Amino acid sequence: METFLLHAQEKEALELANLIRIPSGSRLPVDWRGQVVIHWGAAHDEWPEKQALQPIRAILRAQMRSKREELLHLHGIKTVAWLNDRSTKEERLAFTHKYKVAVFHLQTLVVYEKKETLLLSEKALYNQRQLNASSAYIEITPDRANFHVRRASRESVKAVYALGLDYGLVTIGVLPSGHTLVLDVDPVPKLNVKLAQLFAQAIDRYEIAIAKELRRKERAMLGSDPEFLLLSPQGKVVFADRFLTRDGEVGCDAVVLSGHRLILPLAELRPQPSTDPRELARNLRSTMQLAARKIDDESLSWLSGGMPVGGYPLGGHIHFSRCWLNGHLLRALDNYLALPLILIEGDTTRERRPRYGFLGDFRKKSHGGFEYRTLPSWLQSPDITRGVFALSSLIADNYWLLPRQPLQEPDIQAAYYRGDKQRLQATVAKLWQDLEQLKGYDLFAAGLERLRERIMSMEPWNERADFRKAWKIAPYHRKEAFEEQIML
Repeated sequence: METFLLHAQEKEALELANLIRIPSGSRLPVDWRGQVVIHWGAAHDEWPEKQALQPIRAILRAQMRSKREELLHLHGIKTVAWLNDRSTKEERLAFTHKYKVAVFHLQTLVVYEKKETLLLSEKALYNQRQLNASSAYIEITPDRANFHVRRASRESVKAVYALGLDYGLVTIGVLPSGHTLVLDVDPVPKLNVKLAQLFAQAIDRYEIAIAKELRRKERAMLGSDPEFLLLSPQGKVVFADRFLTRDGEVGCDAVVLSGHRLILPLAELRPQPSTDPRELARNLRSTMQLAARKIDDESLSWLSGGMPVGGYPLGGHIHFSRCWLNGHLLRALDNYLALPLILIEGDTTRERRPRYGFLGDFRKKSHGGFEYRTLPSWLQSPDITRGVFALSSLIADNYWLLPRQPLQEPDIQAAYYRGDKQRLQATVAKLWQDLEQLKGYDLFAAGLERLRERIMSMEPWNERADFRKAWKIAPYHRKEAFEEQIML
């Protein structure tokens, strides 16, 4: 077995122990050779040499309301503090819906709904944890999940991850305005019969998945869909749907405005995926050449980055398949990919955070994989792009060997969101030392070293620079650009 449930004889832990297949107890056996310790509660010792599900420090932070709300605010998650600061007195009086959402390792286990209007008082807030998940709440089956249920589920998963947790019972409130608030996150939830069964089943599924992933020999398949913006010589944004359709290797992407109005200002490149990051970079350049033929106005600048023009956030999503979507991989991508890129982002890149670019942002895909959505668009130069692809591949195939998680520390999280390069420089240097120790590093050393040099120099990219020039895409193409020594 790769996992062990560690507890301090709590009632809920003993109930789980009777239902799960993995070993459990109040002490870790001396001869145990598994990979992950699953903590239940915070009244027992931690084992720092083992990977943890539900770290004890994260449990203790989540149980302090002020610390919990501070961390959620960093991630752009609305709480009662947001409500008190921004809403009218009338709106602070009641919710239209409330939900209790059980989450385990990026998955929603069950959602309970209460439609009654509930007065929002300090006493009611302090009593949230005393409410039993099934008391006055009705279970919502997946076939009855409406917009509010789906949003409550999504915000619950996001809140658990943001707090450094891996499971919990989240209380969500929906205001008459439609805003969704996280009212509470209980990292050691009380379990009724149904919840105990669901958590036990989730733990067993986790054991099966982790054992399969540790046996994986094939390399992860990588894809991407970086966005860019078209800017006229007069400094006006030209919507991409003037030239592109929504489908195909080169298409346009949507931005949803208030009132659910949809516009299509962003261009998007969708290269053929590959297990080789170098081939993915070549495929990406081919989509740029195709885009140059479709976007026939050469006077328009092609801009990437995070927020080259106010109100138009850009993403550089990386797609992963043939590997397991799990919190360990997401946190490795946050720490070893998103955090280092902070050191070379442009001054306006940070403006997309935290609404976009929040840590652990992912979306499952129909092909069975997922996309990692935290990064800004990294198209500024071939060196940056190739480095991002190589680093993504290296992490996806070796994340079990990457132990550091500086982003579990609130001050490092805050530095990430405000783009504090000086604060993060030494941390990134230590992270890169871990990467260099991996056997796979030499395979992509050329691309990784160029990215490392750029990161350590902390030279920011220019979000208003036309990236076609760096890539030698028309009208910046020249004959020598196609010579073998400088081909991608």
